Amino acid sequence: MKTSCSSWSYHRTFQAGKMDQMGWLTECAELGLDGVELLSNHFPSTERDYLIKLKKACTDLHLTIAMVSAGGHLTVQDDARRAADVEEIRQWADVALFLGAPLVRFFCGSGQELEAGGRALYDKVKVAMKAVCKIGEERGIVMALENHGGTTAEQVLGLRRDVGSEFLKLTLDTGNFPPTSQYTPDKLDHIAACAPWTAIVHAKFFNVGPDGRDSDFDYSKIRPILAKAGFRGFLSVEYEGKDPDETAVLRRVAKYLNTLR
Repeated sequence: MKTSCSSWSYHRTFQAGKMDQMGWLTECAELGLDGVELLSNHFPSTERDYLIKLKKACTDLHLTIAMVSAGGHLTVQDDARRAADVEEIRQWADVALFLGAPLVRFFCGSGQELEAGGRALYDKVKVAMKAVCKIGEERGIVMALENHGGTTAEQVLGLRRDVGSEFLKLTLDTGNFPPTSQYTPDKLDHIAACAPWTAIVHAKFFNVGPDGRDSDFDYSKIRPILAKAGFRGFLSVEYEGKDPDETAVLRRVAKYLNTLR
């Protein structure tokens, strides 16, 4: 397996103006990571001149662009808003194509909304996801649905099956299965169910000790589950703990993560 980091891990540092995307790339290289996950929120520009600089910086720092991460909220009742989100995902797929990223992360939306909307909403979400997958197919990019917004393993796997595209895989977030941001023993079962269709893993960390391990999410148990399913992709750190010194926390996490290769 390979190591990566989502720029979301530094979102407060970005917001405080203490780091920008280019500086973050240098930090990831110094951490000894194999790759980076470029979150849409943290692009200062998507103009061609900036993307050229970004792409070259990753090459110079020997960092693979593991994924470009878009958003999406396809479970809304508003058809126009859903269509606008598909179009936004298309724009990030164009960025990913230029950068040479093989994956684009997207969200389907809220698990509760999906359940409450019944068959009518489900069918609309399915159509939208088929459009998203067509975007990926046209660019040779896999669209990686994340279990975000309280979506369950059953929901994301059902959508994967019903959309039926070879360009649809999963961004498996270890901490997002309900109840989100909490460890429960059944999360290992959800991870195992999703692992065979996973393109990248969001390795969630919340409560990080001095050795870089999370006090609740035991990656010595999670890693073998992924390996058994044949997963050889990126473990992309996504820190969502409360420590304001994200840089110090990620230095501990990266040291530990590098032992999981």
